[in-house]
Amino acid sequence: MAEQQTESQVMTCHWHPAVPTGLSCSQCQRPICTQCLVQAPVGIRCRDCGKAVPMPTFDVRPSNYAKAAVVAVVIGVLGVILWLTLMFFTGTRFIAFLATPVVVGYAAGEIISRVVNLKRSKGLMYIAGGTVVLSSLVAMILTGGVVFNLWGVLALVGGVLIAIGRVRL
Repeated sequence: MAEQQTESQVMTCHWHPAVPTGLSCSQCQRPICTQCLVQAPVGIRCRDCGKAVPMPTFDVRPSNYAKAAVVAVVIGVLGVILWLTLMFFTGTRFIAFLATPVVVGYAAGEIISRVVNLKRSKGLMYIAGGTVVLSSLVAMILTGGVVFNLWGVLALVGGVLIAIGRVRL
């Protein structure tokens, strides 16, 4: 515990004895300077008492990645089915080429985000973006080969950006 100091004495930091301070840890009452303080939800803490913990939003566990991967596979399969359905009903690849990546991107980003309880990480970004790219490539291969044009590339990029927007850091 910190020594009792009289008003005539100046408190100095526990870790930096040459630095005068008027602050003290709200838990252990040690005097601390501004370099040593950690802002905690319950007040000002010293280095020892205010241990940093990761925010729950960014604490993504392997089980979250497994859930996201399973959902990504399901969304990818549904994206291919949507692509084939649009081609069947419209009779052209152009509408499917434009609409499907955007729809799959929105669905992948939103559903993956909700399945992992709104967590965010780079790994989830890769999973969501990869879902859009892989479902589009599989659908293009099933419908007669991979053909890229400017609008299709823009739709694919838009779908990927929409997907990663929900799970990005």
